[in-house]
Amino acid sequence: MKHFVTVFLFLGMLLFLAAPVTAQEDPEEGDYRTFESGDWNDTAIWDVYSGGAWNAADAPPNGSETITVLPGDSVYINVEVAITGRLVNQGRIASDDNLRIADGGIFQHDQDAGYMPIAVWEEGSTFLVTSVVTEAPADRNQNYYHIIFDTPGLLSNLNMDLNNVTIGGDIRVIDSGLARWYLTSALALDTAAVTIMGDVFVENGAFSVQGTSNAMTTFTVHHYGNIEVTGGNFSISRGSQPGGTTRWYLYEGDFFMSNATTQSSTATVGGAKFVFTKDGEQTLTLGEGNTLTALPIEVASGTTLHMGYSQLAGSGSVDIKEGAIVGTALPGGVEEVFEEVAAEVTLEDESGYLFNGTEGQITSEMMPTLVGDLVIDNPEGVTLTQETTINGVLRLLEGVFDNTIPFELGPNGSISEEGGSLLHPYTSVDEFENDIPETFFVDQNYPNPFNPTTTIRFGVPTTTFVTVNVFNMLGQHMVTLFEDDVTGGTYEIPFDASTLSSGVYLYRIQAGEVVTTKRLMLIK
Repeated sequence: MKHFVTVFLFLGMLLFLAAPVTAQEDPEEGDYRTFESGDWNDTAIWDVYSGGAWNAADAPPNGSETITVLPGDSVYINVEVAITGRLVNQGRIASDDNLRIADGGIFQHDQDAGYMPIAVWEEGSTFLVTSVVTEAPADRNQNYYHIIFDTPGLLSNLNMDLNNVTIGGDIRVIDSGLARWYLTSALALDTAAVTIMGDVFVENGAFSVQGTSNAMTTFTVHHYGNIEVTGGNFSISRGSQPGGTTRWYLYEGDFFMSNATTQSSTATVGGAKFVFTKDGEQTLTLGEGNTLTALPIEVASGTTLHMGYSQLAGSGSVDIKEGAIVGTALPGGVEEVFEEVAAEVTLEDESGYLFNGTEGQITSEMMPTLVGDLVIDNPEGVTLTQETTINGVLRLLEGVFDNTIPFELGPNGSISEEGGSLLHPYTSVDEFENDIPETFFVDQNYPNPFNPTTTIRFGVPTTTFVTVNVFNMLGQHMVTLFEDDVTGGTYEIPFDASTLSSGVYLYRIQAGEVVTTKRLMLIK
């Protein structure tokens, strides 16, 4: 008996959730509803609320009111109508290019299944989806402005079937009941593309690009706004689409997610991903309470993606392109950003990295050994953890960059001191010419006197271990400029003395057992 009662109550609850609204709740004076079917401008088909009762109207609605087409009624819009109030569709509305949903106007589809009238959706208009349970309305592939999904009774996964349309404003998912809303779908081997100019908000429920298992499908979202997810499930793909791809391109906005779940079901490895592709700065902020089942991302060349204290996780692949920059505030640097990712993480050579924490950071051994731009912006300092070649700009914005483990500048590399500094002055040794000298020699540095840079030139006849050190006139060691094996040849070492005081110094070069010392003068 208990089981019977439980099932009965459950079915009753589903029927309650699925039941469409059949009348206006709390009508206000001046609201309209249909009395029967007919043309829009036929006064006889309308009732108007007088403040205590519904009475026959003496004129058709002008579009500024709350207007409800009741279940079983059909209204043909035979005159030009601009909705600046709210048009609630529980029956059937048809229009031959006469219907405009104007700025501030709301069209509410308040029933399961049914039909959408073909309308012009002006800037500031809203398409509000309510009371859909198992079937989406027909004729829904239109160029909307705002779209709001508020369907707590939804029992079936449904798609808007959008293709080659533009959403001029925002998409907001308030509730999707026990199921999901998809932007679109496609047949096998087919494609679908949607452009979103505003923001995407997910508050509760489930929302994704697609949910199809059709093979070799291609879905593309072109997005120029923000993504803000504060609950529910927001995923790039909930369909397997074997052999297919799903791409959500973020051209302008930022991505924020908290207290939500994100997934990717596309069977093709790397087939579905969010692509950050702004020519400038974007942010990816992953707050508390998330379940990152899969959040696949790509950062395109020219994009700087600030991730702060966010950490990626799950089975979504990561691809940081050459010329892209990823910024992190995590103490563990690049490795701490990606160490929980269970899929392939591709950090291309000459991708760039920015460190802007509030406590000491390391770059980590996960950072490529050949990077593009490297940005140090941490007052507590950043430590280089492996020998690295920088072929972009090393920007020293704030704090000390500990280069005890040395870096080299590539052919396109440079250093820009913008408030930060190096722990050790940068030095490198470059072969000056191919002629091999007969004996060891050391030239006088040039220029001399200098401020603050000069060049030291020497040559060795055979492969030799060479050290180059600088001392003050008291014999105190100031800096080691070079210490390594070199083959026979002539070499130049740049010396940046910006951290030293004006005065006379000695540079001492030892090649094997041979030592030469010369003076240099720094004048500031």
